[in-house]
Amino acid sequence: MIRVTYVSREVAGLTSDRLLALISQCHRNNPSKGLTGMLLHGNGTFLQVLEGEESVVDALMSAIAQDPRHTGMTIVRRETVTGRQFDGWSMGFERVTDESLKSVPGLHNFGLRNFTPEYLSGHDDVVETLLERHRAPHWDPLIRELDARDKLIGELRRELLQMRNDKAMAALVLETMIDVASEGHINDAHLDICRTALHGLR
Repeated sequence: MIRVTYVSREVAGLTSDRLLALISQCHRNNPSKGLTGMLLHGNGTFLQVLEGEESVVDALMSAIAQDPRHTGMTIVRRETVTGRQFDGWSMGFERVTDESLKSVPGLHNFGLRNFTPEYLSGHDDVVETLLERHRAPHWDPLIRELDARDKLIGELRRELLQMRNDKAMAALVLETMIDVASEGHINDAHLDICRTALHGLR
């Protein structure tokens, strides 16, 4: 099993509609392929981590490299692993803002202006910190040995992160529907995306 983390820059004109379609595609396809991961997006930048069997991840990375929705993909880290850090996330999602960054422990003098491919690719410690709060609890052997109180705290933390992910997805769905409705372009594909998002929220 491998884990790959990369950064890239969105192409000009990437709409909420296209971003939502990207995430919904991950939710549909990743479970059957045994893929898990997390996608952070903000300031025109993608930070994504994928984990799964090597051949599956490599095939997806090749496809992602050709995706016209972004450019300048740079692999920050590629590692062989024995377990998942993002178990349960077919593809978690967070929209990065200055406000959300304030709640990240350990980040000092780091704002949305720094959330760029150039900065992130040169600051592995920042990437680690940004991803740390999304990792599944108890992925590390030491964490598994914590007492019951700490385990409960970890489970509550997981629930809060899930709520944050659900909120981000719901906001993106609403933003997309408002955009396409104002242009009179709602079609079956948009309804399918809404159904997928609603299923994930239930």
